[in-house]
Amino acid sequence: MKRLIALTLAMILCVGLFASCSGEGGKTEETTVKEETTAAPDTTQELSKDPVRVWALQGPTGMGFAKLMHDSAAGDAALSYEFQLAASAEEFKGDIIQGNFEIAAVPTNLAAVLYAKTEGAISVAAVNTMGVLHLIENGDTIQSISDLEGKTIYSSGQGSVPEYVLNYILDTFDVDCEVVYEANHDVVATGLAAGTIDLAVLPEPKVTTVLNNADAPEGLRAALDLTQVWEDACGENNVDPALYMGCVIVNNTWAEAHPAEVKAFLDEYKASIEYVEKDSEAAAQIIAEQGIIPAAKIAQAAIPGSNIVYEDGEKMAAGLASFYTILHSYDAASVGGAVPDDSIYYIAK
Repeated sequence: MKRLIALTLAMILCVGLFASCSGEGGKTEETTVKEETTAAPDTTQELSKDPVRVWALQGPTGMGFAKLMHDSAAGDAALSYEFQLAASAEEFKGDIIQGNFEIAAVPTNLAAVLYAKTEGAISVAAVNTMGVLHLIENGDTIQSISDLEGKTIYSSGQGSVPEYVLNYILDTFDVDCEVVYEANHDVVATGLAAGTIDLAVLPEPKVTTVLNNADAPEGLRAALDLTQVWEDACGENNVDPALYMGCVIVNNTWAEAHPAEVKAFLDEYKASIEYVEKDSEAAAQIIAEQGIIPAAKIAQAAIPGSNIVYEDGEKMAAGLASFYTILHSYDAASVGGAVPDDSIYYIAK
């Protein structure tokens, strides 16, 4: 970039400022914004200070938000986040449909349902949780999925990923058993700890919570890792075994008007997830402080099995497209009636 220099000192400073902003392809809009700000030169443009409403979930999908929530409360985040925690996405599904949010963590199949329900008003920006389901047994009779024949299993998550994963596995391996769905994970965990339930499907961190309950039956154990069984089922059907359970969606109206803010969020969110993965002890303290999981000890023990990830872009889109195709082939209603088209995926620029 060449400019005539009329006032030597002033214009040298301006030229230096332009040079610092053009290192990534010389983007004109970013350079213009940078010229107008009085902040120290860097490669970021000034971000909106408007509130960014974020719905996060307790459990694995909320764990990755912990450091970002902590930084936001301390005033160290790039955006002005307003976090709200919920035990279930059902608590804020109405807000999403009405557009009263900017960012939300939801089960992956619910993202597809909401995409159809809102006629494309939301997009999936990142996957944050892979498989976290386990079969818990009070006893030692279940060594493989075939051992569930004729049994009664308790679970939660009816109408969501846990139900579809379990049904897909049972159908693939032709296992006939009864599945009783309770209102939420806590009801199932309480039944296991009290000894009134002998077989149940639970996600992390509820698995860790119930297995570490001092009052739980002595024979309680994690009998099957359903992520592995899911992969076996997908192998039987010759399909991609990616088990994407949780994701982050964005309000398209907001995202289209604030691409820089979306990118800033994704950068901070990815860093927050990496922090949890690298320092589980420190992260566990923050997770407990933020109310994502009640106790730091449980949080730290649950982190390794919670399959927290950060995937975006083309890799995310390819994996989710495969997963949605499996769900649709099993139950079209599970993804809103049709496999979502490519517009459901938000690919940050």
